[in-house]
Amino acid sequence: MTGRNARPSRIPDPIISLIDDRLTGARCAGKSPLFDTELDDETAEERSDRLTWARAQCTRCPVQRACRAAAEEQEHPHGIWGGKVHGLPGHPGRKDTAA
Repeated sequence: MTGRNARPSRIPDPIISLIDDRLTGARCAGKSPLFDTELDDETAEERSDRLTWARAQCTRCPVQRACRAAAEEQEHPHGIWGGKVHGLPGHPGRKDTAA
């Protein structure tokens, strides 16, 4: 792929629009559920351990800054982005501004 708008073969248009070249090489690639805010049938202790592990991956990630910037561009980010938890009760992520 040569640019953000280049379309690799066999990837549907709605999916290709989700690709962000700034995040190429991210440590979470292919492991996105491990970086989600919550997983089904997960205890609070399991979630805490998983999110601690995920944040540790972010600290060594080569695209951490770009990931944080991408999170700021999301209306309501969820999960771990650039080492920060978004969308978990008690961890609101980016604060909403008054309209």
